[in-house]
Amino acid sequence: MLKIDLNGKIALVTGGSRGIGEGITRCLCNAGAYTVFTHTGNLARSKRIEELVESIIKEGGKTKDAAVDALDYTGMSALVRSIVKERGRLDILVCNVGKNLARDVAEMNETDWRRFIDINLSSVFYAVKAAISHMVKRHYGRIILIGSSAAYDGGGGAIDYAAAKAGISGMMLYLCKVYVKKGINTNVVHPCVIGTDLVRERYNTQELWQRLVSQIPVGRVGRPEDIGGMVAFLASSWGC
Repeated sequence: MLKIDLNGKIALVTGGSRGIGEGITRCLCNAGAYTVFTHTGNLARSKRIEELVESIIKEGGKTKDAAVDALDYTGMSALVRSIVKERGRLDILVCNVGKNLARDVAEMNETDWRRFIDINLSSVFYAVKAAISHMVKRHYGRIILIGSSAAYDGGGGAIDYAAAKAGISGMMLYLCKVYVKKGINTNVVHPCVIGTDLVRERYNTQELWQRLVSQIPVGRVGRPEDIGGMVAFLASSWGC
């Protein structure tokens, strides 16, 4: 039977405290990886983060949270260095930070464009840049980038989000071309509709939710653990 075994592996998940990120953090921990996950440090969510850490530990997992702004390259680099210093290495990097705000192009301004491109694309670059040299040094690494089906279908209403997620595919191709011979495998996962809090807020009536579900061929909205399971697979020896 196929078993995903990440025992002994050290992972970092950016934006790993809720939604898809939480599903990824839980799945990596369940597979045995010691997983550090980042969040914004929002005090309003501190109790939820504490509960996430406690529940993972209660289930036998090993995890730690870190309040680091995904757009703070200095902070991200310091976090990676601290993980390497404490644990000896970083095996797995999952770049999950992202934000989507549906609106028409005419409603946007240049500041909006730059902000959302940074959140959805620059954040990936900063995390990869912070981690890549440590992985090259050990000739081993697994990088998984979380994109979106918006890269293929235009997404749910934001040109900046669709453009940034398409850019993530370009990053993946570059990283594969340059770093696979250095022992680093890079993959991208493009989720479609996943039942996160943010999606439920947008489709907040029974009518809207059923209309959304009716457009999905399998007849249900995806779950965060669906993406988490794929990430764990790609991070394992099976994902080579």
